[in-house]
Amino acid sequence: MNTKILFLPAFLAMATSSFAATAYINQIGYHPANFKELTLFEGGGNVEFVDASGNTVLTVTPSEASTWNGSGQSVQLVDFTELKTPGTYSIKVNGQVVRKDLKIANDALDGVSKALLKFFYYQRASMALDETYAGKWKRSAGHPDMGVAFHSSATGGSGTLDSPKGWYDAGDYGKYIVNSGISTYTLLSLYEHFPAYFDNLKWNIPADGNLPDLLAEIKYNLDWMLTMQASDGGVYHKLTTLQFCGTVMPNEDVDTRYVIGKSTTATLDFAGVMAVAARVYEKFDATFAAKALEAAKKAYVWAESNPSTYYNQPRDVATGTYSDNNAKDEKNFAAAELFVTTKDASYALQGAYTTIPGWAEMNGLVTYTKATHPDLFSDAAAAKDSLLSAADRYAKNAATGFGVPMTKGDFYWGSNSVAANMGVWLLYAYYLSGDKKYYQSALKTLDYLLGKNPMDMSYVTGFGTKSPMHPHHRPSQADGVSEPVPGMLVGGPQPGGEDIGKNEWECKDYRVNGAPAKSYLDDECSYASNEVAINWNSPAAYLAGAIQAINSGHVPSFAAEGVIALPKTRLVLNTNDGAPKVRFDTHRVFIERNGIRYDLKGNRLGAAGRVE
Repeated sequence: MNTKILFLPAFLAMATSSFAATAYINQIGYHPANFKELTLFEGGGNVEFVDASGNTVLTVTPSEASTWNGSGQSVQLVDFTELKTPGTYSIKVNGQVVRKDLKIANDALDGVSKALLKFFYYQRASMALDETYAGKWKRSAGHPDMGVAFHSSATGGSGTLDSPKGWYDAGDYGKYIVNSGISTYTLLSLYEHFPAYFDNLKWNIPADGNLPDLLAEIKYNLDWMLTMQASDGGVYHKLTTLQFCGTVMPNEDVDTRYVIGKSTTATLDFAGVMAVAARVYEKFDATFAAKALEAAKKAYVWAESNPSTYYNQPRDVATGTYSDNNAKDEKNFAAAELFVTTKDASYALQGAYTTIPGWAEMNGLVTYTKATHPDLFSDAAAAKDSLLSAADRYAKNAATGFGVPMTKGDFYWGSNSVAANMGVWLLYAYYLSGDKKYYQSALKTLDYLLGKNPMDMSYVTGFGTKSPMHPHHRPSQADGVSEPVPGMLVGGPQPGGEDIGKNEWECKDYRVNGAPAKSYLDDECSYASNEVAINWNSPAAYLAGAIQAINSGHVPSFAAEGVIALPKTRLVLNTNDGAPKVRFDTHRVFIERNGIRYDLKGNRLGAAGRVE
């Protein structure tokens, strides 16, 4: 009996340890003034937040538990928005420390938002990446793409084509117009919505005249896209080798490259993007803007004459297809953007849609454009209604479970881009309505990508307590650097298992039955869950970049009343760490100490600048 009594405390200690709660958080950090939330699994009782001195500064009672069908877990949400003082905190549940890496900082998203954008620099074809800009990920130039041969499928092409520049599409070295279309549009819209913010934001990439970094990066891809337009106005589908290369650096991939196919979808994607570029670049380079607009109009005319020239993969080609046998959404997209740029009523097509954007589904972008231009489109109100209707569903989903808009059915190839695009959609809903529930749900979506997920990892390379180390990305696999190129959003969990097999180069089965949100493998073999792609990074870059712009005091020009940016800090008079600082924004003077603001009478100020 005595033996049993002696062993009982040890057994209980082991049991307590085995069933300790798990707290899933945004591992990069939270802005002091933003909504903040974590997800708690197997918790019980209140959650304590402990500062670096060991003091419990906030205690929160979690929400009622709910089961998220993405992972099958019963979890609770913990709203700790009231924790506003910058610092690093520990999280305690039932007296046990379950995390020590909770960060709150004014610049929490600065590094990751820039890295998501700098990814595109690392994807540049036809140029060497110098150490000055690329650091240890420097590399030799690959794929000059001069004198590229026309594949027999590239109708109307003869001789050769000089087609340098552009971004590598994903983990491979192909360049694809269709996927470039939505990726480039998403980055152009980020600039168009926050021009003053991005005019001054830099992240160490080569300069291009007087262009801001964001527009310099985009133009590197636009320059390539323009080379892919044939003299008749049609646009070639892609530029690749016939087969995917092995795991080599770009300069070591010396197989013959071809201009392959010509398609209606590529041509219309091109037209829409060039129409946006024409209005965005006009104030910087009127000649380039005019060239882009002329190319857009010419492409649209070709597509009207060739409405169903769809891409079919030739038998001798095995690179990415981006095949789509419905060009109606691409036409809607191109027409909407040409109408905004030209005001020519012949481009004014009708229609409002609730579909999340993707490379094969462009109608969501049409909804964005119409809803944000009520003075131009007669169906702008219908577009806004469609947008808010879908956003309401996403916000409702984000109120329980893991606090994200996604449900079980959203976990397919590139699920992380589904999340990112939902986050962008929610931001548009916020811009148009001023309802903070949409902004909070967008923040939650970014939190999911940065660690508040069932895998307990940030899905962006180089950021977070735990992040992917072995993405399916040829430069990261072949460069001899242990860490992957930073700032890459991996595709994310999904149960398709397309990369699972018995061959040496295939993956072992990593799927979790009934839990698609856990069906992920951080391994180079997993092109189905761990590859990267420009159309996945672009919505993540928009989501993080727009939130960072809002945190820095900017809102889109079309934003509704009620959309509130955080106050801009214009000047710091005293920069000694820990000392009180005198600051002023556009119209107020205040004192700040340890992240807390006071008016000149000593009253504490809230996030909106009012006395609490």
